[in-house]
Amino acid sequence: MRQAARRLAVLCSALFAVIAMTPAQAQAVEARPVPVTASDKYALRSVGAGGLYVSVEVETAGSGQAMLRARKAAASLDDLGSWEKFTLHTDDKGTSTTLRSEANGNYVTTERGYTGSRQNLLRARGTTSGDWEKLQLEKQTDGTYALKAVTNDGPKYVTAEVQDPGTDAGLLRARGDTVGSWQKFQLVALGEENASDAGGRPAPASPAPAADFRVMSWNVCANHNSACGNHRVEGPALGSRITDRMGTTAEAQQYRAVFLQEMCESHAKSIEAQLEAKTGTGWDVRFAPITFAVDKSSVKAARTCDNSGSAGAWKDRGSYGIGLAVPDANVWYHSYDLPSPQNRTVDGVWERMEQRTAICAVLPAQALQFCTAHFSAGLKTDDADGSKRREQAAKLQEIVRGYTQPGYRTVYGGDLNVTPPDSASSDLPKDVLTSAYAADEECDEGLSSTRPRDGRSTKPLTGRSIKIDYLFGPSTGTVVSCEVTADAGQSDHYPVKARFRF
Repeated sequence: MRQAARRLAVLCSALFAVIAMTPAQAQAVEARPVPVTASDKYALRSVGAGGLYVSVEVETAGSGQAMLRARKAAASLDDLGSWEKFTLHTDDKGTSTTLRSEANGNYVTTERGYTGSRQNLLRARGTTSGDWEKLQLEKQTDGTYALKAVTNDGPKYVTAEVQDPGTDAGLLRARGDTVGSWQKFQLVALGEENASDAGGRPAPASPAPAADFRVMSWNVCANHNSACGNHRVEGPALGSRITDRMGTTAEAQQYRAVFLQEMCESHAKSIEAQLEAKTGTGWDVRFAPITFAVDKSSVKAARTCDNSGSAGAWKDRGSYGIGLAVPDANVWYHSYDLPSPQNRTVDGVWERMEQRTAICAVLPAQALQFCTAHFSAGLKTDDADGSKRREQAAKLQEIVRGYTQPGYRTVYGGDLNVTPPDSASSDLPKDVLTSAYAADEECDEGLSSTRPRDGRSTKPLTGRSIKIDYLFGPSTGTVVSCEVTADAGQSDHYPVKARFRF
């Protein structure tokens, strides 16, 4: 696979971990989702161990491989490596969370079957997220966190074994019945490891060069919806279905961005490979997860996709979210939290709300920026009145304009989960995208003189269909063509394809 030289540093720590393992272990790691996410990362700092950071000891052999130990002294966060970095995941909408190690891509597991001094040892060795990987986060009055795991002896707090001797010193075990200093950890936010995000977007080329290119947006329905043919699909199959929609090789070579919604983290590298095989050029697929607020905490965790495969042979697909595929000449990308509904009681039932996201990337040499988002669904248990989708639309405008250096031409859109202002559909609200239509041109607008701010349907429903997927470009450019073929394939949305000329 073609990879730009700038990406080698990002991969070094993961490669080092693989080299240190046996061939069988290395194969297991390679099968894990490669971290391409723009999600937040955290470090665990043990209060009881005098502020030492928790490391995943990937080089330890045998039953102690990848065990968690409070052992790393760091003068600054820059001293932390992949062994000290974790992302937060949830497969129960935030009721619990799971730690995933950046060192090997595995989930942290409580070893319930161990006995003796290492009973309920924490190890980053889980290849899927199950009961042994679930932890409760409990925020303490001093701002620290206690982590609680379910063991064979009931719920226990994770303890840093500060006073254990020798090779057991500082190991993390779920054995505490109460919370003291040994059970307290600081959850240190490390932020996003986006490429060169410090200082904002790089300056675009000046003067901006002419550009004639294609963009596609498609909700591929590959995460939790069992009614979709892409449910539990693996990356190569999904990547092939995406590139097939790009047309001929010559047409595919004209693409500068593909917006994807409802994909899984593990799909990213396979989609990237398929794009490169189709076009003969290098691509990057950036990913940003949909999250949930974690109970008893002030943090969010990435929602996990349904596994692929079958019962007893599940394959983890990582987080669920949105993707942005761009040529590997991109040097900057960033994800953004969108205003989203908060967990609340609806008709007497406590409902947990998805926290939505957007992601952008730029091609400075072509003065092009691409941004995609997936807005709230508008369900009774999500954003029934449209108030949050209005805020999401306003935030997307801020991202596209307020955060962007002058000179960029921006194409943005995705599954925005609202009908156009001039739609003949009875679905409400219709005013969410009024400002977008006023500022820019949607690729399919103007088809009807009586309803100019409308377009062909992109979402088939029982007995009808509506438009909820969009591609907007600056009104100073030209929409050469816009294509919506009423064929969802294995998805439940039609892809939208546009050709722009700037």
